Amino acid sequence: MTDDTDNLASNAFAAYNYCVSFIDLLGQRDALKDEGLLKAFESDTEEKRFINTLKESIGAITKLQSRADDLLREAQKDRPNSPFRATLSQQQQTIWDEMLRERVSTQRWSDGLVSFVNLGDQTIKCHLNGVFNLFATAGSLCFMGLASRKPIRGAIDIAWGMELHPGELYGAAVARAYELESIVAQYPRIVVGTRAIQFLDAHGRNPEQDVYSANNRALAQLCLGMLARDTDGVWILHYLGDDFRNAVSYDHHNDLYAESHAFVREQLGKHQEAADSKLAFRYAHLLSYFEAHRPNKA
Repeated sequence: MTDDTDNLASNAFAAYNYCVSFIDLLGQRDALKDEGLLKAFESDTEEKRFINTLKESIGAITKLQSRADDLLREAQKDRPNSPFRATLSQQQQTIWDEMLRERVSTQRWSDGLVSFVNLGDQTIKCHLNGVFNLFATAGSLCFMGLASRKPIRGAIDIAWGMELHPGELYGAAVARAYELESIVAQYPRIVVGTRAIQFLDAHGRNPEQDVYSANNRALAQLCLGMLARDTDGVWILHYLGDDFRNAVSYDHHNDLYAESHAFVREQLGKHQEAADSKLAFRYAHLLSYFEAHRPNKA
């Protein structure tokens, strides 16, 4: 008879490199700070207060989850019915389908999300499809979170991991993304780790000319174009940049900018009024980012 340790050792080959996006919904601690045991309500006012708490906390989490699902679904919906695909031969359609195939998994994590791509999955020809979707989704969630007054922060990086159960990732990949999100990000932004940038750079410079390498190369270069170096030297997803707008936010960009900009200004004033130096400095920096990247009028 073998114990669980022996079983894990025999399955060590199931560990792969993963690209992981860790997203955290901000403000949940404040929303729940006065909560304790659930008890019978003594008045309608007390019940209404509790319902408002649910809307501010649980409602915000479910909105984040559904928004992430919608973004990933939107990225995939038209591929099988692409007009260009219809012009290809059956053999070419097979190559096209393989070139665009991806597998992005999402693991719900309390008030956050862990989305990941298995970079060792041999059934996927172009892993950069999934990586690009992680970038696009994380940047969109950050931009949309500010616009809807439910800010998030997050991080993306690459390291080894292992799915102990399907869709349940464990390992250095999760730990590294969580560390970047919880320690480095600090305020509404998406931090991108050095291993992820090295991975993109390697694929972006890959000289091989087969269709899969060419697709990976183009997507890697696109992801690199969606990055910027923040004033603290950290690489971040530049969701206000032209590359992100052209590839992801499209016609929604100006409206999202206007709503987000108004929220950031409001938060800065609020934290200045409360003499909250930490949050005031963070939102002042975020406002500077928005002021420096005002969109051209469409």
